[in-house]
Parts: sequence; structure tokens; C-alpha cells
Amino acid sequence: MLKTLFSRRYILMTLLVLAAMAVMARLGVWQLDRREQRLVRNADLMAKLEAPPVSMNEAATAAQWPLSADRDEIRNTQAVASGQFDFDQQVLLLQQNYQDMPGVHLVTPLVLEGGDKAILVDRGWIPVDQASADQLTRFDAEAGSVVVTGSLQPSQILFGRAAERAAEQAGPTGPKAEWYRVDIEALQAQMPYDLLPVYLLQAPGAQGNVTPPYRIQPEVDLSEGPHLGYALQWFAFALTAGIVYVALVRSREKKARAAETASGDSASSASIWADV
Repeated sequence: MLKTLFSRRYILMTLLVLAAMAVMARLGVWQLDRREQRLVRNADLMAKLEAPPVSMNEAATAAQWPLSADRDEIRNTQAVASGQFDFDQQVLLLQQNYQDMPGVHLVTPLVLEGGDKAILVDRGWIPVDQASADQLTRFDAEAGSVVVTGSLQPSQILFGRAAERAAEQAGPTGPKAEWYRVDIEALQAQMPYDLLPVYLLQAPGAQGNVTPPYRIQPEVDLSEGPHLGYALQWFAFALTAGIVYVALVRSREKKARAAETASGDSASSASIWADV
């Protein structure tokens, strides 16, 4: 059969099928590589979630920023900060949903103790019908010195064409109370103190979310993803392509031999009748 597959009659089609099988097998290996990368990322994430929280007060006064500049490494790093909220500089993060209900997030600077710097804190979600200026003071209960724990998040900046469109559509400059993303560099322009280059997503208290603002837990996916299943599919596709091709060639050759045999029998019969 191998000799037939590489005969002059089939060699071009055989090479095409082998190339297709190689591509499918390579895609399967690629999916296995993706799975391995996912497992490594999950291990790093678990180590990050289980590590002691980073003190943002110490980070603010350090001679050199102690955290990595990589956005993925910063994201979900556990942290703690102590200071006082400055509710006069609070802004609203618009178009935020919680359990399919529309609302906003309260983003408030926490002026850190022992320094002149602040970190933005996403204090959680409130319903959109409670976000008017005359109602916001009811959520300013955390007065005085507080300790805030949560997970660090990188600045929500735009890249590429999205950033260009935002620049083209930008309105008048000046302090704004409503924002669509936590862009720390942009918010710095309206703050009376230096902001740290990350913000803190405040964690729910021991009692959980009882009353607004409801703290938002970061979405953490520790699954292996679909990569193993995809890899097995690609390997199965490659194997199936080879089996089907060999079966088709075998069937075609069988029919060709049957046709030759029938032709030979017909010729023999014709010769016999001619002799008669």
C-alpha cells in the first residue's frame, strides 16, 4: 500500500494529505503548549493570591518602586494600605453592572499615612439611582484613619486605535467627576497629590456584601482551559485524514483491479466466440 501511495498516480495527493496532517498535528502540539503556559500562569496566580499583602505605605516611601512594571504581574497582587479617604476628590466609574443591575463604582483617593502620596481605591458598586450628588454622602461612612485591603490593578489605559479615537473624541479638559475607566495618569491631572501608578480594588469585609457599596471580587480563572480538548481534536483530525485517505486509495485501487479483471474476462470471451 505504501508503494501505491507514493506511485506517480498518487504522489501529489499523498504529499498534500501529509502536509495537511502535519499542520493539524502541529496545531495539536501548539494547544498542548498553550495548556502548559496556562498551568504555569495558574501556579503563579495561586502563589500571588496566597502571598502576604504588599504594604502600599511602604511602597510609596521606597526609594525604588518595589513592584514589577508588568501589567499582568501587578494584576491581583494582594495589598494593604492605611490612610484617610479624600471624599472631595472622589469620582464615579460609569456603566458598571452588578448582578445585571446598572450602577457605578466609587473610586476614592486614599491619602497614605506617613507621606504625601495617595492610592486610588475602587470602593465598590452602588445602584445608578443612588449615584446623584445629594445621595453620595451616605456612602462616606469610612471617615478618619482606615486600613484597606484588596487586590492591585493596573491603570486602565487604552492602546492603539482605541487610544487614538479617545483622543479625537476628548471633550474640554478640566476636573471631571465621572469617568469610564480608571486611567491613573489622566486622573492625576485633577488630584492635589501624587497618585501611585496602581489602584486598589477593595475586598469585601468579613460579613461580605451586605449594603452598598458592594465590593467587587476580581475574576480569577484557575481552570486549565479548553486546550487539552482542542489538542485531542487536532490529533484526531490528523489521524482521521490519514485513515480516510488510505481507505479511499484502497477502494479506488480495488475498483480499478475489478475493472481490469472484468475487461480481461470480456476480452477472453470475445476471443473464444471469435474462434468459434
